[in-house]
Amino acid sequence: MASESFDFIIVGGGTSGLVLANRISEDPSLQVLVIEAGDNQMEDPRVNVPAMWPTLLGTSSNWAFKTVPQVGFQGRENVLPQGRLLGGSSAINGLAFTAPSKSTVDAWSELGNPGWDWSSFSKSLAKAYSLTTPSKKTQGNGRLQLTVPVEDDKWPKTWRDSISGLGYPIVSDPLSGQHYGGLMVPDSIDTTTKNRSYACSAYLGPSMSRKNLAVWTSTMIEKITFSNENGITATGVQYNKDGETKTVAASKEVIVTAGAINSPRLLELSGIGDASHLKSLGIDMIIDNPHVGENLQNHPICCVAFEITDGDGFETMDKLARQDSVAIDAAMEAYTKQTGPFTKSGTNAIAQLPFPGIESEKGRSELDKMINNSFNAAPVPGKTTAVFAKAHESYVQSLLSSPTDASGHYMSFPGFAAFNGDGTMAPPPPGTKNFFSIALSLAHPLSRGSVHINSASNSSLEQLAINPNYLSHPLDLDVMARHLDFLSSSLAQAEPLASHLKLDGKRSFTSGGGLNKAREYIRKAAVGAHHFTGTCSMMPRHMGGVVDAALRVYGCHNLRVCDASIVPIVPGANLQATVYGVAEHAAGIIKSGL
Repeated sequence: MASESFDFIIVGGGTSGLVLANRISEDPSLQVLVIEAGDNQMEDPRVNVPAMWPTLLGTSSNWAFKTVPQVGFQGRENVLPQGRLLGGSSAINGLAFTAPSKSTVDAWSELGNPGWDWSSFSKSLAKAYSLTTPSKKTQGNGRLQLTVPVEDDKWPKTWRDSISGLGYPIVSDPLSGQHYGGLMVPDSIDTTTKNRSYACSAYLGPSMSRKNLAVWTSTMIEKITFSNENGITATGVQYNKDGETKTVAASKEVIVTAGAINSPRLLELSGIGDASHLKSLGIDMIIDNPHVGENLQNHPICCVAFEITDGDGFETMDKLARQDSVAIDAAMEAYTKQTGPFTKSGTNAIAQLPFPGIESEKGRSELDKMINNSFNAAPVPGKTTAVFAKAHESYVQSLLSSPTDASGHYMSFPGFAAFNGDGTMAPPPPGTKNFFSIALSLAHPLSRGSVHINSASNSSLEQLAINPNYLSHPLDLDVMARHLDFLSSSLAQAEPLASHLKLDGKRSFTSGGGLNKAREYIRKAAVGAHHFTGTCSMMPRHMGGVVDAALRVYGCHNLRVCDASIVPIVPGANLQATVYGVAEHAAGIIKSGL
């Protein structure tokens, strides 16, 4: 397509961008352009073979952002992977497709976002995926292919039986919005080919032949352009390709789909943000909104690895992680037959559990004391409005007080799992010992941070200040410590799991020492997950919103943001399903207004 003017320009060819490109270009009368900073790697085996995604993290396919030093993590910086290739993070993520909970989505709606309740959102989410269960039942009617892996080892059943033995239910439908208990999370893997199913294969591939859709890769957006003739109107974008700066016009809309880090960055570079901050950088203000880049949320996560007693059917991924050539060759051979460890993520068996002890009077009393102490000691909201801070705290308090709502996310893995201090994955210890690991993340943190540019230069990514502010809200550390203590003292002691963990074996954390020991371990060993949301939050402007319920940027009628950045309260686990649902929901909103 030779045109330098389009109806819609979509800034970012990642998960949400490609969903919108597909859905909007279904109308042949609309000319649609997608602009992506990264390359087209649709034929790259590192993208398509599920087990190979970690090999992309050290390449140009990853934006490789870093946070500022985190006080809550003893001053450690953390790496922040984000996909810089066609398909975005859907091309390099860990494959788990965890739907947000009904209560979380309803909480978005209750902030003042009509049409974003679970009843409505779940219908949009179902348009994104098709899941064929082991019983051959099909759920959803979408393009993304999901697979619940065949249980060819004994770990998943051991996990479920242990969770059930502690009195928690086993969830039969992982996409129902009800996550209390143990469940098997599907992978975004094609059931037939065992290749990764992601935004490119599911959405872009079927639409690439459309004459009204253009996709530009290896193209860096510098800023959005505007006109002030009849109110502020987005007219297009300024971009750089091969060192040459040009502009391209949008006659209807510009839609920013660059993610929770790059979307607020682009808005600020374009003159939308805090007026005083933009002025200090020499950027002409277009729209004054101090909430751009604020409300950054993410899950703190830590791992506990247990040395195991080896047994038939209880194999682990440790040999593969140690780069054992025999194990790798066997796994690749099995993959050619669409079986084996390379056909799944290995992190499918999870549990979503409530605040430990909430079912007892003593536990409820302790929680009440924690909440009162923490809320009284909570930091001043800063740029977070008092009304949103109160709403956020009220929602989290309601979850913590419920015996059937999850505040802790537990993910099992048959192998050694741990993080280096900077957030990268640590290799297993040398030798031949095998491990079983549980990764614990705080499902609903109250800590909020920010992301802001420190330079008017589009190329100064190292001057981007990303501050998640982990554990800055005192309740976060207390709740996570309770879950960590439960993991070690109850879950790891539950049968049949306990029988497969060496009592005198190597463990990265052991119970005993009380909650202070758990807090110390979290500060030392926890890192940030890769689940960033909130920086262009969808809520009323006076509450701290950047976009309205139609995802329009306040102050500009034809500029929208559609990605994880608009999510005002982070879901309880990873974001893949949430982002697909947001994009499908937004596509319905946009098309209904044409």
